Amino acid sequence: MKTARHGVIILIASILVVITIHTYMFMITPAIPPRPLMIDIKPGTSAWKISRELENQGVITDDMMFMTLAVLTGKVTRLQAGAYVFEGKHYPMDIILILFKGRTLRYRVTIPEGSTVYDIGAIVAETGLLSKTDFISSAQDIKTTSFFGIDAPSMEGFLYPDTYYLAPHMTALEIMAKMVNRFNEQCSSGMKQRLRELDMTWHQVLTLASIIQKEAVSTKEKPIISSVFHNRLKKNMQLQSDPTAVYGIDGFRRKIVPQDIRNANPYNTYRCKGLPPGPICNPDLGSIKAALWPARTNYLFFVSKGNGTHHFSRTYEEHSRAIRRGRTVKK
Repeated sequence: MKTARHGVIILIASILVVITIHTYMFMITPAIPPRPLMIDIKPGTSAWKISRELENQGVITDDMMFMTLAVLTGKVTRLQAGAYVFEGKHYPMDIILILFKGRTLRYRVTIPEGSTVYDIGAIVAETGLLSKTDFISSAQDIKTTSFFGIDAPSMEGFLYPDTYYLAPHMTALEIMAKMVNRFNEQCSSGMKQRLRELDMTWHQVLTLASIIQKEAVSTKEKPIISSVFHNRLKKNMQLQSDPTAVYGIDGFRRKIVPQDIRNANPYNTYRCKGLPPGPICNPDLGSIKAALWPARTNYLFFVSKGNGTHHFSRTYEEHSRAIRRGRTVKK
C-alpha cells in the first residue's frame, strides 16, 4: 500500500516538475512572428479564443501554456479587446501585459492651431480610420452639434487643436468627442465668468477667436487685434476680416486678393455686419483668451506691415496712410 502511495506521489511530483519546467521554458522563450501582425480582438472574445489566435499567428508558441500563465497571474478574465500590433521578439508575459493593459494600436494625429474642419478631416483621413468626406459630413451635421449640446451650424471652433491618439474603429463622433473634451478642459471658471461679463455665448467668443487666430501672426498682437473687432462690434461696423471671405473653400492656401473679399459668402464680414454665422477655424487657447480679454485701445483698423506684425489705426485716414506706406515699402 505504501509502495503504491509512494508511486502516486512520485508520479504527481514528476508531472509537477515537468509542468514547472515546461512553464518556465515557455516563459523564457520568446516568439518572433514572421512579419508585423495586427490582430483585432473583438469585445467578448474568450481567453481561449485569444490564445488560439495568438498561436495561429505565431505570436506565442503554446496556447495551452499561455492560458495557464494567464490563469496563474490572475489576468485570464481581464484581457482587453482591441487592435494590437505585434512585431519582433515578445516573451509570453509581455503579451499578457499588453492585452491586460490594453496597449492597442493607436494613431497619433496633431491638429495645428487654426485648422478648419476640412483640414482636420484630411488629417484624420490619413490614418485610414474614415474618409475626409465622412468626417466633414459628421462635423457639419446638426445632429452632431445637438449631441454635444452646441447651438451652432457645425462643430467648427469646438474641435480643440492638439495632439490626439486615436484607436482603430473610432467613429467621427468619437474622435470629435476627444477634441470637445479637450476644449472643455481648457475652459476655466474665470473664462466662464468672463463670458457672463461680456454677455456673450461660447459660440460667439469662438467665432471671434477664430477670426483673431486667422489674422494674427504674432501672439502678442492677438489682444490688440481682438480690441479692433470688439470696438467695431460696439460701433456696429463691419468687421471686414479677409479670412472670413474665403471660409468654406476647401484647400484654399493662396494669398487673399481683392476679388476674394467680394465673394457672396455668408461668412464674409465685408458683406455682412456683426459676427459671421460661426467660427472660421478652431482657435487655440491664446486666441480664445484674446477674444475674452481684448486690449484696451481705440483702434478700429489694422494692416499688415509684411513682417508678421500690423500697423493699428484709430481713424480711416491713419489707416489709409499706413496702407500707402506699406505699398511704398513693398515697391
